[in-house]
Amino acid sequence: MYRRYERFFQLLPRPLVRFMRDTYLAFLDLKDRFTGKAGPLTPPRSLHFIGAGDFEKIGEVFLGHFIKVGSLKGNETVLDIGCGTGRMAIPMMNYLSDSGAYHGFDISKKAIAWCQRAITSRKPNFKFYYANIHNKEYNARGTVSAAEYRFPSKDNSVDFAFATSVFTHMRRGEVEHYLAELNRTLKPSGRAMVSFFILDEENKRLVRERRAVYDFAHDLGDCLTVDPITPERAVAYNLEDLTRMVANAGLMIKQPILFGSWSGRESMLDTQDIVIVVKGQAGVMRNS
Repeated sequence: MYRRYERFFQLLPRPLVRFMRDTYLAFLDLKDRFTGKAGPLTPPRSLHFIGAGDFEKIGEVFLGHFIKVGSLKGNETVLDIGCGTGRMAIPMMNYLSDSGAYHGFDISKKAIAWCQRAITSRKPNFKFYYANIHNKEYNARGTVSAAEYRFPSKDNSVDFAFATSVFTHMRRGEVEHYLAELNRTLKPSGRAMVSFFILDEENKRLVRERRAVYDFAHDLGDCLTVDPITPERAVAYNLEDLTRMVANAGLMIKQPILFGSWSGRESMLDTQDIVIVVKGQAGVMRNS
């Protein structure tokens, strides 16, 4: 059912899809207010960039992934790349100790303002930063290139970083820069948990058989996308290219890659494909 809906929306003009989405979410926000469902740590749905699903449940599930798969400890320093309205930060409020720290940044000014009011006011060690990064799909008026943005973290200061559904909306040069920033900011023992759409041989076969949610039929040279007009809508990379980009940034992929269900294969963790990257064996930091 989900695949049919997603394919249908892929055929519609993007302004129409955004209008339909915003109208629907505004209605749900109004309904939440009247039913009393919205609490002090329940952000307005109209601020979400994320897809379908239960906001609180998804956050809790991913915290479990971060702990079990990413080995996140309560006293560590965390960097949330594309934090949105705090979907991952909110469950971490009860997990990170006062000696731990959370830093998140996002391209939505309203989402960051909400997080600062609702979360930082309760947890001073949770910091949120607005990044006015240009993205044709999500922030067309942004003035900063993702290929030049510097993460709001010092060199070798982050124990655990993550990006969920962020690199899946970025072009190659932007991904390469973010990977270099991960290398700069991660501690020698640090690791990052990042989601992609990865085209290995199995996923390519499933795409050809039309079993995948996305076809990634448009090869733009630097990436593959479902929409050549707005490539950032959904971006995929061949496994060989992704491995090369990670290595060029001074990082390495920890095996196994945790392939997701978007392609039609049985999910190992989530909808998207997830990789854990660490600094290369030599631990060399490359400045971006």
